[in-house]
Amino acid sequence: MAIARMTQLILDSRGNPVVLPEASRERYSAAPVPLSEDVEMISGRLVRELRGNVWQIAYEYNYFKQAMKDRVIAVCRKGMREPIWCDFLPPESGGELLSSRFWVMTFEEPKFYWSRDVRGTPTPFWGGFSLTLREVKPND
Repeated sequence: MAIARMTQLILDSRGNPVVLPEASRERYSAAPVPLSEDVEMISGRLVRELRGNVWQIAYEYNYFKQAMKDRVIAVCRKGMREPIWCDFLPPESGGELLSSRFWVMTFEEPKFYWSRDVRGTPTPFWGGFSLTLREVKPND
């Protein structure tokens, strides 16, 4: 029986879309993060100003082949200069993706490694990729 795969994250979904492979072992998360400011009044009372929630997404993947690595690096660098549209899987979803504009907040560029294929031939690959995204504007 084949295991069903689910798309978790599409970077630059309205530009040059990059459908990322499904992360495994708890390496994908999407959570609404409240934007707030705590103010202590002169009386000592604490007031919290809530401004809404933004989605924050974390994604990690072990390795990419050359063509995918180049596309991922290009779109992440773009997302650090300007917001990009991303489609993402929220925790409450039955498989439907939400879409919003995001900044790439952190981007761990893949590192070069050597491995061996099934015949024992040395094979290069790129691994250790990770990123975090933050929604541009509050969604509520």
